[in-house]
Amino acid sequence: MMEKESKANVNHNYLNRFFTKKYLIDKIYSEEFVSDLFLQELEKNYKLLNSEYRNEFFYKSILFNKYIIGKYSLKTSTALSEIVIDNSKADFIVLNRSNGIVFEIKTELDNFDRLIYQLNDYYKVFSMVNVVASEKNYYPVYKLLKETNPNVGIIVLTKNKRLSVRKTPIRDDMALNHEALFKLLRKNEYEKIILYKFGFIPDVKPVHFFRTLLELFKQINIIEAQTLVFKELNKREKSGTIEIIKYLPESIRWLVYSGKYNEQTLHFICEKLNLRGDMNVLPNNKR
Repeated sequence: MMEKESKANVNHNYLNRFFTKKYLIDKIYSEEFVSDLFLQELEKNYKLLNSEYRNEFFYKSILFNKYIIGKYSLKTSTALSEIVIDNSKADFIVLNRSNGIVFEIKTELDNFDRLIYQLNDYYKVFSMVNVVASEKNYYPVYKLLKETNPNVGIIVLTKNKRLSVRKTPIRDDMALNHEALFKLLRKNEYEKIILYKFGFIPDVKPVHFFRTLLELFKQINIIEAQTLVFKELNKREKSGTIEIIKYLPESIRWLVYSGKYNEQTLHFICEKLNLRGDMNVLPNNKR
């Protein structure tokens, strides 16, 4: 029994390591890299994730393919992960134009100890909040949310890799918070918003700069403030070759996208994987 458990743990550790940006890049740039062998290994390991070890990466991969590749567009939408909101980290965020949705992932490997606190933090930024759970966890999640926050949507990742919406989220703006929204932004992003809304950037000492702009930001209607923040976040990491990601194998699209690689690296990955037939999506000078 101990040997079987140990073997399973080693297998899980291997899968966790295989589906990382570091492993992917190290492998692609290796002199011994053989495209066909790698693609076979990739397919085998992704099937193992699906059948035996649906970890957080697997959920994010499915969400990315469903929403960014399938429902929306790489040009008009953005996916973000592990974004700090107050005392929590949002697992997966989808921004489409000026709208935003957050997904809290609860795999079979997770517990629900902090779920209510996490969702409360997310509502400071998002009006639409979802929990994505396994079939096994659906009823416990449903019961918990029914008692604590019935506005939260529930999505189940089914055995056939389908995202089944069991409960549609209800829009809730009551907890939106200017400071939580503002803290999502980089300096150049909140400067753009303040300049757009007020026509100037205050001339204050650096030590007072953040707080001064935050006080101005608080004067903006909270729904408009949310829209402006989502628009800025949705402009991030849009390289000229972003569209090429949809031609990659489904199993590594999220890895490559979240790696935020430059055009040269994206082009190199596609060449190494023998995807030259789809090179028409690249700019002329990169073909």
